[in-house]
Amino acid sequence: MINVRRAVKSDARKIAQAEKQYIDCPWTEKQISEEIDNPSVRFFVAEENGEFVGYLSGVVTCDECEVSNIAVSENFRRRGIGKMLFAALEDCLNRIGVRQMFLLVRDGNSAAQGLYCKIGFNVVGKRKNYYQGQDALIMRKNL
Repeated sequence: MINVRRAVKSDARKIAQAEKQYIDCPWTEKQISEEIDNPSVRFFVAEENGEFVGYLSGVVTCDECEVSNIAVSENFRRRGIGKMLFAALEDCLNRIGVRQMFLLVRDGNSAAQGLYCKIGFNVVGKRKNYYQGQDALIMRKNL
């Protein structure tokens, strides 16, 4: 059974390991630990039977949230974990009056785009050469 919860400082090591494996420009364990304590940042982790399987982070500014990063371990993909992480974030954001979320996704990452569209994000723009020569799509979801 998958459990999604707010991240705590002791999760920073596992999040940093996931960042190194799945994110182009990973944060360090120290940076993640500091951000977990930042009141503007929302970090969620997903676990199955106590095993770390993914995380999502977002930064809240006024009534917006920019999704920073999301990663789900390869062995646990296509099981709805990304959707559950987003649901936890959205629930948190609704309680504090955030009106929209946005994120950037690599133009060629059709799997991620499919998830984001399925949960209500729409493409609203593009940033040229954002990801080491590849374009990024800007996606937004109104809450």
